[in-house]
Amino acid sequence: MRRNQLFWGVVLLLVGGLMLANEMGIKLPNGMSLMELFWPMVLIFGGVWVLVGVFLRGNIEMENASVDLQGASTASLKIKHGAGELKIHSGAVANELARGSFAGGLDHKAIRNGDRLEVKMRPAKDVMDFPFFGPRAQLDWDVALNAQIPTALTMNLGANKSTLDLRDMNITDLKLETGASETRLTLPARGRFHADLDLGAASLQVTVPDGLSARIHASLGAVELKVDESRFPRNGSYYQSPDFDSAVNAVDMTIDAGAASIKVQ
Repeated sequence: MRRNQLFWGVVLLLVGGLMLANEMGIKLPNGMSLMELFWPMVLIFGGVWVLVGVFLRGNIEMENASVDLQGASTASLKIKHGAGELKIHSGAVANELARGSFAGGLDHKAIRNGDRLEVKMRPAKDVMDFPFFGPRAQLDWDVALNAQIPTALTMNLGANKSTLDLRDMNITDLKLETGASETRLTLPARGRFHADLDLGAASLQVTVPDGLSARIHASLGAVELKVDESRFPRNGSYYQSPDFDSAVNAVDMTIDAGAASIKVQ
């Protein structure tokens, strides 16, 4: 909030000062009015603000937290994250669904619905203050999930960098939605499940573990798509492992993307 006040305070002082000088007839030695300097000065100030945002990051509190499993045998987990770096991997203990370190704090809701635990996780603080390109803190998260609990996982990610290592996880359904982001996703190695990947202006690298068959459907705009066809031969409008229909472990993957770079290996 103070950064916003500083930014807009400087802008208002600049505009007011130039307008006052213009009304008083004050001119530069070359005859130009001071108001003619308004847009060049705004652009210069904006450029400085962007550069300051690149090299300076605000301080933000780190919180260690966990989500109790509450005795549930299955779970659905929805994670909303942006403006930072997100790491997801296995490592939560038996009585937890998730644990980790959360810059900016963790706001979560957990509801037990029969044998199913329904959880939503999001940052406790929103650091995306306007102007967006100024100095700000990053919401860096490092999250460990319970690898044994069958989990439907949904991730809504903004402008961030994510490393999602789900290799050891028991995922029953996977949904990933990203904005302007860089994502490295390692799929679970076991089970038959669906993965729905919806991307904006993004870079995505998907690693399919050995032993996991795949069928890959892609609905793409201005996209660079590279698929390892030695493992997933093209079959008309999709790519598919030869043993997909009979495989014990398989993913049915749908990719919907705009301007993106995607690699599946």
